[in-house]
Amino acid sequence: MLNPVHLHTLEVVVETGSFASAARELGYTASAVSQQMEALERAAGLTLFERGARGVQVTAPARMLADRARTVLSDLRELDADVRSIAAGRTGRVKVGCFPTAGARILPAALSDLKRSHPSVEVTLRIAEPAYTIEMVESGELDVAIVYEYAALTRTWPGRLRREALVAEDLVFLSPLDMVVRDTSEIAAKFSDSDWISSGSGTAGESTTYRICADMGFAPNIALRTEYYDLVTEFVAAGIGVAIIPALGIVSRHRVNILPVESKWAQRTVSVVYNEGADNPLIPQVVGSFTQTVRATEWGPYISLAG
Repeated sequence: MLNPVHLHTLEVVVETGSFASAARELGYTASAVSQQMEALERAAGLTLFERGARGVQVTAPARMLADRARTVLSDLRELDADVRSIAAGRTGRVKVGCFPTAGARILPAALSDLKRSHPSVEVTLRIAEPAYTIEMVESGELDVAIVYEYAALTRTWPGRLRREALVAEDLVFLSPLDMVVRDTSEIAAKFSDSDWISSGSGTAGESTTYRICADMGFAPNIALRTEYYDLVTEFVAAGIGVAIIPALGIVSRHRVNILPVESKWAQRTVSVVYNEGADNPLIPQVVGSFTQTVRATEWGPYISLAG
């Protein structure tokens, strides 16, 4: 294979017309240039210069090779710049996982800020619950994931995963506007026989609702389940039922009554997780950007910065 350094030297020799002039431009000695050209002639199997008492003359094959080398060397310089940019975490691809609520409330601003600071980064997004995205981060299928952990159901985190806590959410009770609740003690008295709305069967959200209600002395009648808290808010506003949801899930807050639940189980922590052994240099950049965005956001009531 032809040596790119020798090709670049040839390019300069052809442009300047002599070994001495090329040596001055490149910072070599004339002897070093001569040795490189001899090595290139041997590798190419071509006579690149006619050597005589009055110096060297560039041959037609040398000019042809220099023209072809110009394009190749330009591509190599671009490749070198791309590799350095990837290694520095300025460009490349990153695979991000996120659960639906954070996808609506956290990701838009987080990805917008990431694009402003790293415009060449390509993002692939996977929306799924933490039960799936945590495993995908551990396996390398995802680089980073935004996940949650309920106080009532602490997780066992795989040993190689690292997490940065972002926000802590209160769990809040939602009721229709015509069903005002002033404190947690009224929930059991007014809604123990009502229809309730919850997240999917067997989810952490459903389990937490059952645990909080059990502490109040009743088992809720789950009449409707959905994974999307924006729909829960709309269903409560329509009078279909009542619900306990994390504060990030509140939408259309003026259409429902919102009451923070007084319970040791009524909190959820949202974190960004990543595999410390992963080799994607963009991961620290993405984690740092997401964390900075969340900490710069005014979250309003029921949500506070973690840590």
